Amino acid sequence: MKWNGNHIKCLLKFVYRTTFFLILPVVFFQQCTGQKEPELPEPLSIEFIPHDVTTFRGTDGSIEIEVTGGTSPYSYNWSNGETTKNIEGLTAGVYSVIVKDAVDTTVTESIKINQPIPENSVIDIEGNIYTTIKIGEQTWMQENLRVSVAPDSTAITSYIYNDEAGNEETFGRLYTWDVAMNGSTSEKAQGICPVGWHISSDEEWKTLEMYLGMTRQEADLSNTWRGQGVGTKLGKGGESGYEAVYAGRRADYGTYSLLNQYEYVWTSTESGQYAWRRCLEIGISTAGRWNTFPKTYAFSIRCIKD
Repeated sequence: MKWNGNHIKCLLKFVYRTTFFLILPVVFFQQCTGQKEPELPEPLSIEFIPHDVTTFRGTDGSIEIEVTGGTSPYSYNWSNGETTKNIEGLTAGVYSVIVKDAVDTTVTESIKINQPIPENSVIDIEGNIYTTIKIGEQTWMQENLRVSVAPDSTAITSYIYNDEAGNEETFGRLYTWDVAMNGSTSEKAQGICPVGWHISSDEEWKTLEMYLGMTRQEADLSNTWRGQGVGTKLGKGGESGYEAVYAGRRADYGTYSLLNQYEYVWTSTESGQYAWRRCLEIGISTAGRWNTFPKTYAFSIRCIKD
């Protein structure tokens, strides 16, 4: 059999057309089956409906949540130990919840419950609220500072007496001088105090002490107890309203001591390689002014308003 050009053209045309008609039904079949890819559930998500506390240090806060997406049913695990969808009877603070769906997908979110800030108070960067007191022309915190971050929210090193969390609310935290000053060496530096407040200077302490009855000569004395009756006025229940809490101290080698006996408070005023501090001892009627401990000791901080 002989093949010529016409035969080849015919064969190619046949193959082409045959191939075309074989492919077309497949394409048509795929387009007309009506089958769809299975739909995936929407991502698991949480919407909070918070109800803030209505009074300072109240317990009537609550949180409702709406859960969408994922595969129901859902389970709930709150940071305060509750396992219900909604929680109530809350104090001010941050609460987190882990929601898990039926196929073990989880999502974690947090919400803050706020409380009204009372008059004569100040709030720090973390939301801690401190009562304040005006003594003479000065306004002081009536509580020891307990913030654990700097004003720009960076973490700082601070201590709770004996590393027991329960001591923080009453006694505040203890800070080395450098941490309290947030790296500054200037008198009246803001340090780690709230905006509008600062670390009290040695002279501001003298002003307070002289307002309470100390003479200038007594106020200037160094490394001794001075000012009969002034320590009592600054102490817990004293007439000044300062309300020292005798939070003790932490030595630079890590030992805590003198809780419920002594109050040590840093000032922002350096004295050579040291810094001035104030000392109050429970049952002692005078107030001490010393510059003998290293700045690496951790003492309390009382901020004063600018």
